[in-house]
Amino acid sequence: MIFWRIVNNQLHPVQETDNLGFEESEGLRIPDEYLDKQEFMVMRTAHGIGDWGIISAMPRLLKEKYPNCKVYVPSVNLLEKLFGQMKDSWGTWDNPFKNVHYIFDNNPYVDKFVDEVDGEIFHDHYRVYDKDKIDIPLTKQMLKFWQFTEEEYGDCTPELYFSDEERQKGDEVIKQYAGDEEFGGLLITSRFEGVSKSTGENYDIEGNIKLMTAVLEKCGDLPFFYYTHKKPNEYPFSFNKCLDMRHMDSRIQLYVRSKAKLNIGTHCGFLDCLSRYSKIFQIQRVFPLNHNVVEKSVYLNRDNYKHLISDDEYKVNLLKGLPDKTESKTTTSLKWKSDFIDYFRDEKYREMKILEIGSSNGSSTRILSFLFKEVTAIDTLSERHIRSSKLNYDRDNIEYLVMDVYRQTWDFKPMDVVFIDCVHDYSHVRSDIDNTISSFDKPIIVFDDYGLFPEVKRAVDEYIEGGVLELKTYLGMPAGTFYAKTQHKILQDWEGLICQVK
Repeated sequence: MIFWRIVNNQLHPVQETDNLGFEESEGLRIPDEYLDKQEFMVMRTAHGIGDWGIISAMPRLLKEKYPNCKVYVPSVNLLEKLFGQMKDSWGTWDNPFKNVHYIFDNNPYVDKFVDEVDGEIFHDHYRVYDKDKIDIPLTKQMLKFWQFTEEEYGDCTPELYFSDEERQKGDEVIKQYAGDEEFGGLLITSRFEGVSKSTGENYDIEGNIKLMTAVLEKCGDLPFFYYTHKKPNEYPFSFNKCLDMRHMDSRIQLYVRSKAKLNIGTHCGFLDCLSRYSKIFQIQRVFPLNHNVVEKSVYLNRDNYKHLISDDEYKVNLLKGLPDKTESKTTTSLKWKSDFIDYFRDEKYREMKILEIGSSNGSSTRILSFLFKEVTAIDTLSERHIRSSKLNYDRDNIEYLVMDVYRQTWDFKPMDVVFIDCVHDYSHVRSDIDNTISSFDKPIIVFDDYGLFPEVKRAVDEYIEGGVLELKTYLGMPAGTFYAKTQHKILQDWEGLICQVK
């Protein structure tokens, strides 16, 4: 990525960088002298309608903090002068630089569209990011650079303002095609079946179809104003068609959609603009979303699929493609994984953090990432983390650490759950348990291979019998199960168990 400066209406490349903006700890902020002038320019270096939409609350927030300030946005002429060489890089828009008008027209907090600006423009590359929390919305990152506090930039949900004429036209369309009934909006772009920008791989078309089918089925006979890349009958799902919006003015489309009970579709900028007014369900296409997240939108993926389908179907989908212990000795059985999901699927665990001691190739790590807020995966071999990261390319809440937990000091942030699946002998298991108890405040501890390795069972049983651990439940396959690829072959007790430190 290139970090740019815009000075005296000229665009200047500064340097290549891995991250745009400044890390929180650097302490860099906008100059006081700029704020003192109270003449502010809101500028983006990306030009899709969603690129502008996600920062559309910025003029209001600036006016709230500085009531006497002037807030400007760039005119089409200024954007073409600065970024003309990029004109063909933003989708199917004839002129993407006009998107600034779709977002900021009629905005009472914008004083003027301007053709030139003297001095420096502090655009979207000037932001403050937190390396430990990558999904802070871009507006918040930009305003933190502008010396705003969290209280001052709290409500940064995208916002739109319509003229009386636009409202009248939109209301007439709604009245004609939906009457006084509730309606929805549907938007399916070519990205539904395209290629992922982040991985270069094809989107999960089968998964997208399942997600779209599930959410549409929840809507029953709700009529939909729609815009689809293909003819509606070419998709393997159906919906109640109200009006094709393909040839409707974009501002009127936005107004009609803002009045919908909900909007469903492929993740795109158009829907990003509407979450203040309508419930938005978007099929996620970029993993992770990073700063492009809109806090009030619901991004449909395998993580929240369970909100749309039965628990059993969600679990089947989550386990799809993961190996069983009959196939690989380095993983847990599918029954263990299934029992684990059943135990931790309660919403109370969603905000918890889990430490995985012995993550191997990442199949169990994947399960953990869907159930807990953060996963810290520990292994002694970096190549295992490489394989895991490829398997879990779409998960943004896993931290991989190469570490010898028996030779290095435990210095982890607080953890709520610890999954111990490392060296399977008596002294090492006791070391794992002791380190867990001394490092964290009465965490839950999960064990694998309890019935397969006698020394694992002996160590765990001593802590249970001594009153240090309370047995909560067993996991996986029962005694007598045969695992041909493993060292001891036959389970002498349950495959795993969950305990609570007393």
